[in-house]
Amino acid sequence: MKRFSLLSPTQSLKWICLIILTFLVLELLLFNCAIFYGLGLIHKTFSPVLNIGSVDWKEDLKQAHWVRELVYRGKAGGFVSFMQDTVERVYMIEEGGSDGKKLKTFGIDVSHSGEFLYIYRHILARRKFPYARLVIDIGANDGLLSSNSFNFIQMGWSGLLVEPQASQAEMAAKNVVRYVNPYRENNQTVKVIKNVISNKSGVVSFMRRSDIADMEGHIAAEEDYYPDGPADGDFIHVSSVTVRQFTSKYNVPKFFGVLSIDAEGTGNQILHSFIDLGFRPGYIIYEDLHERAFELPDVTEQYMKGNGYRLLSRRGWNLIFCHQARK
Repeated sequence: MKRFSLLSPTQSLKWICLIILTFLVLELLLFNCAIFYGLGLIHKTFSPVLNIGSVDWKEDLKQAHWVRELVYRGKAGGFVSFMQDTVERVYMIEEGGSDGKKLKTFGIDVSHSGEFLYIYRHILARRKFPYARLVIDIGANDGLLSSNSFNFIQMGWSGLLVEPQASQAEMAAKNVVRYVNPYRENNQTVKVIKNVISNKSGVVSFMRRSDIADMEGHIAAEEDYYPDGPADGDFIHVSSVTVRQFTSKYNVPKFFGVLSIDAEGTGNQILHSFIDLGFRPGYIIYEDLHERAFELPDVTEQYMKGNGYRLLSRRGWNLIFCHQARK
């Protein structure tokens, strides 16, 4: 009597991937055959109409400026950018059980320019990661769209999400609640905090912008005021705390995983406050688009370098810094 042995999870995954790949290749071949057959029929049917004299519409299309420009832009980085923003945002999470079996699920990097996967791959390449698994997201908005914290929370990290707009903060709480401590092991906490962080405490005027996703709100500045009222939004009053108050209240460790700052004009103050108070996050994601009036990127880079950081990359509008001093 023959004896059968079960395949290991790795072997099973390899066979599944091979079957899927074979299916996709066959499907692609059949699809291409159908396309070429259809194009042949179209060409045979309409050639007498479209080809007048020596004019060939296919050649004219190839020579069209917009077609050549499209192909050129694709070859010059457009195709790579398209891949990075689509298939390369998909990743696989592997979870091991007490019985030795493993479960694999898919995830999608929701950060604006792939910041999450960029940092997480860098973490995996390190020999060790001596930082608390905590992500602090200042300017968290809805906690999902273009979020620098959502995927870390999915991976089991704790989080402090700071968002002054009540509607956005409530959405953030709903978006992350399913991923927070799902097995009641009490090893993960996430708080959504309805404040702004600035250089003073109390109540401040906040400009709530009317952009499509409500992501451009900021502490009101002089240019936001006009004789006839705000240009494209309205003013609300929100509570403000300093970095010192914030870190003390929530017991933020000096060395934690990721700090993301998207504060639309006050990010420079926040960044300096964290560093000057001795906090050293493993990685800092810093949007400098609205900060350049106060400090140019080169100056920020030198300041960070002097405090044990190096610039890893620019992703979109974000500078990504990595702490070097802690081993």
